[in-house]
Amino acid sequence: MLRNALRTNGKSLFGAAPLTGLVAVLLTLFLLSGSSRASSCFPEVYYELLFTPVAQQALPGGDTRLMGYSDHLAAKGEDPKDHQGSGCMCGVNNGRWDQVLFNGSLKDASRPPVAFRLNGLSGQLFDRKDKPLAAPFSIDAASAASCLNAGLKAGQWKPYNAGAGVSPAPGLVEPGENLLGCLCLRPEDQRKSGYVKLRVDYTPVVPTFTLPGPGAVQQAADGKTVLRQSIKLGPLAAGAARYYALEAPKGVTNASVELKLAQQSGLVLYTAKQWGAKTEQWQAGGFKGPLQAKEPLLIMARALDSQAKGALELRLSWAGSPARLAQEAASPRLEETGPRAWRAFKVFVLGMGYSSKAKSGFDTAPTRSCCYGKP
Repeated sequence: MLRNALRTNGKSLFGAAPLTGLVAVLLTLFLLSGSSRASSCFPEVYYELLFTPVAQQALPGGDTRLMGYSDHLAAKGEDPKDHQGSGCMCGVNNGRWDQVLFNGSLKDASRPPVAFRLNGLSGQLFDRKDKPLAAPFSIDAASAASCLNAGLKAGQWKPYNAGAGVSPAPGLVEPGENLLGCLCLRPEDQRKSGYVKLRVDYTPVVPTFTLPGPGAVQQAADGKTVLRQSIKLGPLAAGAARYYALEAPKGVTNASVELKLAQQSGLVLYTAKQWGAKTEQWQAGGFKGPLQAKEPLLIMARALDSQAKGALELRLSWAGSPARLAQEAASPRLEETGPRAWRAFKVFVLGMGYSSKAKSGFDTAPTRSCCYGKP
């Protein structure tokens, strides 16, 4: 079976460049192993030692901070052995590729960082002249989350479940994180060649904590109440942010608020009465003024450099008795910051281009349950 995978009509698919050492071992594992420890196409060690992510061509539309990566063959449509690329290393991928989705929000200071909640994936195969070669396929949100449930760990790449983000859910790509999964065409289309227009449907969201919350201390005197709370921030990666929504406690009206950072290093505080898609739409620095009863004040603390840290100091005062506050810490709410949208990438697939009753190693390699979704 392995021999069939490596040779076609007596000619090696690798040309004059023979497989050596670890590459041969990893390809053998890919072709013969029935293991599916992750939804990636290859064993984990491959991504740690050999995989070199290459940026895919993005089609117009969508948030440019959501980026697609794959191996050289899928990203460029070229045989990787001639470019020191990575991937299948044999000039064909038979409609199967590693898809990486990366959130580049951390490096964009002009926009507040957001997470991308996946609503599903869809795609269709075209030839080089943009003629459809196969019926469209789709992967719903639940299947997409179970399919893209691995992540690159080598170098500066941070997987979705590394612990630095707010949520470990694979259906959410937080700033600086990546998702990885093995996608493919349906079996009847896997020997065709062309490119897949892969559409990623998403909603931009930010995990938001409600203030005041557990840890707030209230003092009452002379018919007035003063509430204080200190929230530890960091250490945060450069460009990362924490979001809060300050709401007047139930029954409290005409409250005055004061916000500032204390003992901070490398942090900037921003506030806004409604979400702003650009950083310039937020007010930089501390805040002092009235708090409207039905209009939460949005708070963003963003890191300017690595290991940024400090404390967010909140002071809230009003005429009246102390308010009832939540006693247990709540999980952040995923607040939508914009409508559903999509971003599309080109994925090149190169098939063997012939039919044979004898199955090759590619045909018998393990198929992930969410590989191509539903037609």
